[in-house]
Formats: sequence, structure tokens, C-alpha cells
Amino acid sequence: MSSSQLSSLIDAAEGRILPDTLFVNARVVDVYGQRIVPGQVAVHEGVIVGVLFGDRACDAAAGYDAREIIDCGGRYLLPGFIDAHLHVESSNIRPSEYARMALTRGTTTALADSHEIANVCGLDGLRFMIEDGKRAPITFKFMMPSCVPALPDEQAGAVISAEDMKTFFATYPGEIFGLGEMMNLPGVFSGDPETLARIESAACTVSGLVDGHAPLVYARDLNAYTTTGIIADHESTQPAEALDKLSRGMYILLREGTCSHDLAHLAPLLLENPARARRCCFATDDRAPSDALTFGMIDNAVRVAIEAGIDPLVAIQMASLSAAEAFCLEHGPAVTKPSERRGAIAPGHVADILLVDDLRFQEPPARVYAAGTLVAQEGTFVGSIAPATAELNKLEQKLRHSVVLPQLSRELFDYSFHAGEAVIDVIPGQAVTQTVYPTNNNELRRIMLIERHGRGLHAQATGSDGADAAGMGLIGKHIGRGWVRGLAVTGGAIASSIGHDSHNICVVGDNPDNMLQAVQAIEQGGFVIVRNGTIAARIDLPLGGLMSDASAEELAAAHEHFLKEGRRLGIQAPLDPIMSMIFLPLPVIPTLRIRPEGMFDVATFSFV
Repeated sequence: MSSSQLSSLIDAAEGRILPDTLFVNARVVDVYGQRIVPGQVAVHEGVIVGVLFGDRACDAAAGYDAREIIDCGGRYLLPGFIDAHLHVESSNIRPSEYARMALTRGTTTALADSHEIANVCGLDGLRFMIEDGKRAPITFKFMMPSCVPALPDEQAGAVISAEDMKTFFATYPGEIFGLGEMMNLPGVFSGDPETLARIESAACTVSGLVDGHAPLVYARDLNAYTTTGIIADHESTQPAEALDKLSRGMYILLREGTCSHDLAHLAPLLLENPARARRCCFATDDRAPSDALTFGMIDNAVRVAIEAGIDPLVAIQMASLSAAEAFCLEHGPAVTKPSERRGAIAPGHVADILLVDDLRFQEPPARVYAAGTLVAQEGTFVGSIAPATAELNKLEQKLRHSVVLPQLSRELFDYSFHAGEAVIDVIPGQAVTQTVYPTNNNELRRIMLIERHGRGLHAQATGSDGADAAGMGLIGKHIGRGWVRGLAVTGGAIASSIGHDSHNICVVGDNPDNMLQAVQAIEQGGFVIVRNGTIAARIDLPLGGLMSDASAEELAAAHEHFLKEGRRLGIQAPLDPIMSMIFLPLPVIPTLRIRPEGMFDVATFSFV
């Protein structure tokens, strides 16, 4: 920020010139002082330049005038919410559309790890996310995906090395905020040179920070993990696990998404000692539009926290100031000018402001301001999205036609259960799974993971890997087969082109015919339900097999229909037919997963 711009803000703060906007008759939520005080807030050039509390707000000598006076009508005025960790593409909509949705629920800043699209389309996918995000009046802080692929031998669509990262940072300076979640736990524990080089590369980003991912990590492994300087973790599911990490200096991101509902389980950590809230904040990680538009996003997390007994002021602090402090958005190397400070209603902070009628967050905010501009009102987006640039359109084309499957036959989907073999046991409401060893296949369903980035098709074309036209030779190499308990699919199958993190085709069903039909109906990406030989529901995701061209509202309606058909198929609450599917291949969260090579034990990092 130039000295002339800073001088203008100072003049407005001193009242020598009229600020652009003055909010009056407000109940200001002071996250620093942990209080709610009647007051007024002055905004100039998108920055908060004045806050007057209590009697001082009514003092004519100390008060403000402005070009525009906004009477808050006694509403609460609080800082915009910060989502401390999410994958935009996991909402199945592009960043500009995600922003439109998020702003209506009060999220004005998002720490976005584009790990998913990068695993499909590499750095072109990351560039698409950045360029599309610029069109919207939200603040995206894009992280460089640290693990593409998630594990060194994963069959993803791209590889991003430490050198690739450094080249990208140099080519697009200032575009990358930090390093995304470091999920290659064996690489960290063993001191793998490439893994450490990726962590080191974070020094070339805006913040220099490295986000974390450490499910069930403890003792010496946790000591080694935190020794690297990784700052945060969003994978804790129990208070003791979270406290173990917090006590080693990590920030704890209490996750409340669509699949993973960890917040209520972790609430005792804060009920026991509210002072810990300064080291805790909220994250959605993965949030479906149907849930986001109906129940909310970070505002939903605040509501769930309050319902769990956490003081509303503490919950709001975690949704704003705590997240800003964790990721150096309130101070530190990422803040070089007043228009970058976030997390509070205070002078020198960007004017991301929410007006709400009550602190129970049962409804969307009455008004949402991003950098002082009204962008949402009563749950409706009223801001503007800039037109797509030629560069963005070019990048978008690179995301299409990403599903390249081998030739498949019915025989591939018809296989027997062997008593005592390892089976994935789904845990409702959690991303972690358990391993069970049933003696029969009662209540079990077939699960398969089919590589979709062209390796299997290439093997068939060249005759390598023992491939044949029926695809049988690809089993255990590019097609994994196994069994799952807890997804009671009956009379059909469900298939998805989203399968964290390499995004191969995952299908679960109770008969080979419907499973094959569901996979073939995926086409260029999406979700498909087949019931009794008929396609009952589908969601097309042509952008990398992860994102739709549709609006959030259209996709939410499609999700609702898919949910209904999923329930008819046998997937019952609290399981979500979409979110339950997409985590089954994730090889970096315990305990048992499926990969193209077969069933994978995350605890031992070995195939079973």
C-alpha cells in the first residue's frame, strides 16, 4: 500500500475526510475483548478505519460522519468468517460459484487447498482454480497441494515435485499462500528428501506456512511431524487426540463438513478450558451445496459449537480471529498492508462484515459485506462475478475429457468372498474406517476402484501388465476389488469419479450387472445410481470429473434427488450417498481403503 493510500485511511480515521460508510446502531462483537458493545464502525476504501464503543459512539466530538450511513437496527455486527481448510472442488462447483454460495452464509475468506483437481490435472488445474476465484468478491488463499499424488505410488493423473512447486512460485509470484496439507506421513516420519524439499519450498510462498493432516498420529511420530513446523491439523476426532497435538504447538481445526462431523466430539476440549479456543478454529474440508445452502458452512459450525455448550463469543472468535491468527492473516509475513488484516472488527482490518439478527445462526446473515461492499442479503447473493477471461476459458478446456477408462467386462465385477478376508467397515459421520474380518458376506457389498487416467487403457493397447480385452489382466494392477460393510446398497449400484485423492472410479453394488452399468454411465465424470438396471440418478461433473457447470442451487437440487435415490438404494442416514463414496479410496486416513492394486491397510501402509 502506498503512503498516499495509507494517508487517506489515516485522514478518514481522524475524521479529516468523510469515510465511505458508517455503520451505526450496531451491537459490535469484539472478538479481542470478548464482549458485545453498542457502537459504530467507519469504513473507508474497503478498510475499517474507526470503531467507537458504548458512550463514545454517541459523543459528537469523537464520532464520525460518512458519505453513507447504514443503520444496523440493533443487529449484531461481527467479522466475516474464515474457513481454515477446504477443498472447493469437493463441493462439485467451480470457485466463482462456490464464492457466491459461501458469501451468502458469511464466509468471506477461505484457505483453499486444490489438492483434488491437481491430482487429476496437475498445475493446470491449480491455475484454473486461482483464475476462476479471482472473478468473485471473496478472498481465496490458495495453497500449493503438497502431495500430488497423495502417496508416491498412487495412480493419480499428475505428479507435482518440489522443483515443480518452486517453478510455479517463481512464474506466478504472490499467487500461492502456503503449502497445503502434508499427508505423506511415511515421507515425513522417514525424513524422505523429496517430502522435506516440498516442506522447504513453502518458504517461497506468501505466508511460508505448511498445513497439516495427521489422523491418529501420536508419540514419536507426532513429535517428528510437529518438528517440521507444520502448523495445523483438521483430522482429530477425539479430545485427547486434539489436545495431544495442541500441546505440541499445533492449531486444531474443528471440522464440520458433510461427511465428517467432528465438532461435537471435540467440544469437550473447549468446555474443559475455553482458553484453548485461541488455538482452535473451524474448517469444512468437504461441504456439499445441498448442506451449505440449507444448513450453512462456517456459520453452521458456529451453531453446532453453541449447541454443544460453547459460549457464542468463543465460537465466533474461533470462526474469525483464531483462524486469522493461525494462518497469519491478522499479523505476520502474509500481512503487508491494512487491506490484508482479517479476523476482527478493528481499525486496519479489511471490512469483511456480517450483520446478523441473533447469535444462534439459525438463518443466513442479514447482510454480508466483503471489503466494505454489500455482497449478500438475507441469504441471496447480490454481488457481482466478473466475466471469464480468455485465459480462464483456455484452462477450463484442459479440465474436460479427463476420464479415460480401460475396456471393461461383466466378469470383472463378478467375484467371490473369501472367509476372513479384510473388509472396509464404514463409520457413519467419520472419514476414518475400521477393518473387519467376517466369516461370510452377509451385509457386505462389492467395492471396486478402477484407474481412470489412461494407464489401464494403455496397458490394454500395448499388452503390458498382462492386460486383455476383457480387462481381467488389470486386476490387482489397475483395478482393485474388495468388500465393504456399512453401505447397504440393495438392488443396484452407485459409482463416482471422485475418490480421494487420485480420483479413480469407485463403485459399490450388490450385483455385477448394475455395477458395470453404473461405471459405464459415468462418462466424463460424476455420480451415478443404477437401481434394477435403470439409471435412477446422476450428477454430471465434466470439469476434471470433479466439478459441474451448474449453479450451486441447481447442483443442490441434483444432490437432493441423488440423496433421495441413495436412500431408496439402501444408504441410510447419517451416511451421505455421495460423501460416503468419495472417501473409501483415500489412502492417507486409517484404517482400510481400496486402491487400484487392491485393499490397502493405512496403518501399515501395505496391501492386504
